[in-house]
Amino acid sequence: MSTRIIVADDHPLFRSAIANLLQRIEQNIIVEEVDSFDALTATLSAVGSLPGLVLLDLKLPDINGLDGLLTLKKQYAELPVAIVSAYDDDKVIQQTREYGASGFISKSLEMDDMVKTIKRILEGDLCFPDCIREITEAKSSGGFKDLTPAQLKVLQLLKEGKPSKTMADTIGVTEATIKAHLTTIFRKLGVKNRTQAVIAANELDLPDEF
Repeated sequence: MSTRIIVADDHPLFRSAIANLLQRIEQNIIVEEVDSFDALTATLSAVGSLPGLVLLDLKLPDINGLDGLLTLKKQYAELPVAIVSAYDDDKVIQQTREYGASGFISKSLEMDDMVKTIKRILEGDLCFPDCIREITEAKSSGGFKDLTPAQLKVLQLLKEGKPSKTMADTIGVTEATIKAHLTTIFRKLGVKNRTQAVIAANELDLPDEF
């Protein structure tokens, strides 16, 4: 099954470089390139299913990147969006996380590090630079209370060690939806990956059935 990724950036050379880079992750990735936010929203509207990931530049010609991120998350809450930018100010990075981004990728990163970061985001992890302090202290049960029944079911399957495809088949949704649920779960629990989510669930004795 192919994974669609939309690269929204107004620099054609960078879009081409990213497209070539993505082919290093796996062969069945389909890359679509757009040079403006209007073109991005038109592409999203024209296709029935959401892509596996949108890589969004902060400096598009027709919208501020943070405004674009907010617009996308309001219209497509389950759509994974990673910000790609040369402007890696700590405050801006923190804002992208608060606004619902799945990650922040600096254009100054080495290509190998970009590959690793994008791959982790595709697997459902939240990926931000080390300069953003990660929440590592024990979490209260309030985070679990904020989870929807569907997200609790995904967390249950995560505890069982199920991969995204198995989760999708079990619940009857797409893998993109599962990854979106995982991103939301990580954010609500204040963790950054699957392992930390399982640890948090185990520490709070999350029931095996919901």
